[in-house]
Amino acid sequence: MPRWIKLREATRYAAIGKGRLISLAVSGVIRGTQDPDSRRGDWIFDRLSIDEYREAQMTSVSIQQKALEILRR
Repeated sequence: MPRWIKLREATRYAAIGKGRLISLAVSGVIRGTQDPDSRRGDWIFDRLSIDEYREAQMTSVSIQQKALEILRR
């Protein structure tokens, strides 16, 4: 799979909607930009930065789950 993927591929890969992906890119959370080679202004995204974003989410979910387990004791 290529490192840089188009918006449609990125939504399937990340399981995140188009608007949210663009928002994450604009805010700098993931790497994405309008493709300078596209006349239509298509968006492209760095697949590795999507992976990093999802991995960070998993870490925070794991920490939250551990905290809830401690509180339930």
